[in-house]
Amino acid sequence: MLPQIEQWRSRLLHSFYTVIYLDAIHFKIRHEGAYSNRAFYTVYGLDAQGQRDLLGLYIHESEGARAWARVLEDIRKRGVEDVLIFCTDDLKGFSEAIDEVYPLSMVQKCIVHKVRSSTRFCDDKDSKEVRKDLRSVYSSPTRSAAELAMEAFELKWQSKYEGICLTWRKDWDELMAFMDYPAGMRRMIYTTNAVEALHRIVRKLIKGKAAWVSDTALTKQLYLSLMHNEKSWKRPALGWKKIQRELIALHGERVLNHMRDS
Repeated sequence: MLPQIEQWRSRLLHSFYTVIYLDAIHFKIRHEGAYSNRAFYTVYGLDAQGQRDLLGLYIHESEGARAWARVLEDIRKRGVEDVLIFCTDDLKGFSEAIDEVYPLSMVQKCIVHKVRSSTRFCDDKDSKEVRKDLRSVYSSPTRSAAELAMEAFELKWQSKYEGICLTWRKDWDELMAFMDYPAGMRRMIYTTNAVEALHRIVRKLIKGKAAWVSDTALTKQLYLSLMHNEKSWKRPALGWKKIQRELIALHGERVLNHMRDS
């Protein structure tokens, strides 16, 4: 089994991916009566032809920007030269790690993660209304409309929830990056839901397993679980031909040349 897994983990990848979703899921390893955490780093890509694929299987002791940088270096060594968009959560240092390896790529921070973290410490009586007002920001039809909605949010909540306003302003460009794309592409990139769906598959297949005896045991079960359920995550994106034309219109030769090569 291990030679087969290693061959899969080291296979060559496409030179270009339209979207790569980055996220981690956590497990426990039990050794000599003690428990320790492990992070399974998920790199889930959408290539130039709209085909989805899991690009690697990476396990580290914890999730952090430095470890993510090593993961990105690995996919670069395996042939990934360019990525149009990375979709990520709000992990500290994530954007900087991506920029070191893929400086031309755009980063889209997950709106769902941002709303969740923003309202974590809201008063219960305010939480629903704050979420509604934030929804009016990210559901705006254009960047300029989103800016107006954000200004309205600040006027209403600045005095009570200054922290929410500051963090949205700090990450504004990476939160609103999806606004530069047509509706079909926006739905694909404004959250990391695609990789979250893959994680749900893993959780369902290994449900009831409290801990593993080693990293090797965890790696084997993750690989077998994912390969057994490959049809559910390795499938083409819907409506890709239209999205492909829109990407070529937006990015010209950068995307067109890669699509020709593929």
